[in-house]
Amino acid sequence: MLPTEMKFSYDVVVIGAGIAGSSTATLLKRKNPSLRILLIEKSEVFDRKVGESTSEVSACFLMRALNLAQHLGHEQIIKSGLRFWFYKEPEDAFERCAEIGPKTQTRLPTFQLDRSKLDQAALDKAVDLGCETLRPAKMLNMVLGGENNNELAVQVGEEVRNICARWVIDASGRAATIARKLSILEPLKEHPTSAVWARFKNTFDLDGSEIWERSPDFTEPCWAMRQWATNHLMGYGWWCWIIPLKGGDFSVGVVYDSRIYQLPAGANLADRLKAHLLKHPLGRLLFTNAEPIKADTRAYSMLPYFSKQTVGDGWAMVGDAAGFLDPLYSPGLDFVSYTSSAVANLVGEALTGCDVKAKAASYDQQYQRQFRNWFEGVYKDKYYYLGDVELMSVAFLLDVGAYFLGPVRQAYSQSSSRYSDLPYAGFVGEAVASVMKTYNRRLAALAKKRIVCGTYGNQNLDSRMLLPGFSPGGGTVKFLIRGLRKWLSLEWKSLFAQMPPEPARSLMPSSLSK
Repeated sequence: MLPTEMKFSYDVVVIGAGIAGSSTATLLKRKNPSLRILLIEKSEVFDRKVGESTSEVSACFLMRALNLAQHLGHEQIIKSGLRFWFYKEPEDAFERCAEIGPKTQTRLPTFQLDRSKLDQAALDKAVDLGCETLRPAKMLNMVLGGENNNELAVQVGEEVRNICARWVIDASGRAATIARKLSILEPLKEHPTSAVWARFKNTFDLDGSEIWERSPDFTEPCWAMRQWATNHLMGYGWWCWIIPLKGGDFSVGVVYDSRIYQLPAGANLADRLKAHLLKHPLGRLLFTNAEPIKADTRAYSMLPYFSKQTVGDGWAMVGDAAGFLDPLYSPGLDFVSYTSSAVANLVGEALTGCDVKAKAASYDQQYQRQFRNWFEGVYKDKYYYLGDVELMSVAFLLDVGAYFLGPVRQAYSQSSSRYSDLPYAGFVGEAVASVMKTYNRRLAALAKKRIVCGTYGNQNLDSRMLLPGFSPGGGTVKFLIRGLRKWLSLEWKSLFAQMPPEPARSLMPSSLSK
């Protein structure tokens, strides 16, 4: 039986109905309830995504722009900040691992997310406003003919729908439907990171009675719940995330720079991931008796990518469809917040008959600058110093401090463009990004020198940097000053570091690379 063909017309067609697509549709529909908006979703049921954590910016967007606070409060876990753990030898006692993190509960709300639930809640919000959905649907063909002349062929069951759309918005994530079609998708070769992740059950309770009885000196100094933080196991060339999910599972993954590190060999990805976790003292505590959930292990061999253009004549990209950098600090949903808001404003204005070519070109230029500045200021060559607590403590204070005084302050402002104004672009953003690039570049250089000198990670035991919490106010300025002082101190010490003879030099720490 041949599928039947039907013709339909919409103002906006959104490819992908997850958080990026549904957010954009919701914002558009609120601006103009008369718009005909169609969401095309290939999956019958949303699955869990890699990483399930918000930052302060994306949490604010979900609560204030999308009004999903009730869902977040009832269906997700309130996050207890970011926590980093360092070690020297796999045999070290976990109590001795150096720690960076909050002493008390974080001051602004953030969440640990089951993305399948969040995506469905966001889609329900868009549907309640009057957006239509095709699901599960298969894209057969797409012709980008310019504003008012886009054509799509979509199969739903035995039916083929030929759809005309004034605008097409790509929210297809890593599938990057439009970028691949136009051959404008590029890997970020300067940042060759890969990831493996799974969900685990039966993990050790980091706040349970057993650890209180076993190691009261370890538990007492921290007043926040460590288990509900995004815990990071840190090493030379790699880091692991450990994220609790409602119901008891944990999302666990490793991200590594393939220039520096490779996963241990093993029968399958889940075994290799667990073998890696057990080489960190805290990982050994948490995962010795843990089990990966079957058929829930995934991998990406090249994480970062970008589209050389993010908006054109009658089309635009939002979220991961436009690009992805790195999961460290959970920036993915921040990019959803910015791109969905900016594109909704741009497309909404275009649909009223305004000429938005100049604004579209300006937005694309700003996005490309923001993406590049964010990369060079935060992530470029960072994997060289991830495993050294002294270097990472500087980066943490400066990275997070700059983030709170910039993007977080902006998100909680009263500006109508608080989510659509891209950070690290524009005069002030460029100036801040320049400082971030400088210290990030210098910390990577210090790490390489420490590796050669054999002093990399020497302070990775018996220290705790437990902070009272960041906020967009004056307290964060103190953290920035503290970070700058620590950075200058490390630079001074580096001037007097003794270089070993040439034959003794090595670019691989003997213990942290195991």
